[in-house]
Amino acid sequence: MSQRFFRASEEVYEQARAVLDAAWGHPGPVAVTCIEPAATAPRDANGMVLLAVDAEFCTYTTASDLLPAMLASGRVQEITTEEYAASIVN
Repeated sequence: MSQRFFRASEEVYEQARAVLDAAWGHPGPVAVTCIEPAATAPRDANGMVLLAVDAEFCTYTTASDLLPAMLASGRVQEITTEEYAASIVN
């Protein structure tokens, strides 16, 4: 299983989570949200929210539209596995 790793401010992370939840019909009978809420998600030393997802997650409808724009704008940063592991403080 291949994973991708990202870093974003809480505001950007929660905006993306809200858009994906709305598009995917969350909360639903199986899942309450598409990704962990920022309040309980891992963070780095600067308070940025860290996200690890299966690479396939990034190909799903809406995520595949949203992610390239967020990366291009600099609002979300893709990081390596090593950077992710070294960054987690909580």
